[in-house]
Amino acid sequence: MSEGETKNVLKTMADDRMCFACGPDNPHGLHLSFDYGDGEVTTRHTFDGRYQGYSGVVHGGLVSTVLDETMVTLLNRMGLLAMTAELTVRYSSPVPVGEEVTVTARLVRSRRRVHEVEAEATLPDGEVAATARGRFMSLGPLHDEAPSTG
Repeated sequence: MSEGETKNVLKTMADDRMCFACGPDNPHGLHLSFDYGDGEVTTRHTFDGRYQGYSGVVHGGLVSTVLDETMVTLLNRMGLLAMTAELTVRYSSPVPVGEEVTVTARLVRSRRRVHEVEAEATLPDGEVAATARGRFMSLGPLHDEAPSTG
């Protein structure tokens, strides 16, 4: 992406508070909130039956959404406006509807404008339900007029 193209994208990326994952004004959204500390971002969420795939099990796409959002929020909290370039998710256990899942993300490495981040979704008993690894492209510094997820 050229510098001019990046500036055009940044202009259109206003935070209208309607993000599906974290937007407080989206009536159909997840309304995620995040804690940041020690180089990690964490969110906790309990999915209800609207988000199930198989009976009693959260749809994997929603688990993936929360993993992705937590990783990009980490970069936002580091002052970077970033977008997902690649996302790999590995599921190891179903996330039951009605059970809190904790998702934590941490930076693996940064090279120029590409940042590698990993995250895991953990059930209340400590079992890891899913892990993710993502590559994110930085579009520049996060400014007040740009979106701040979470």
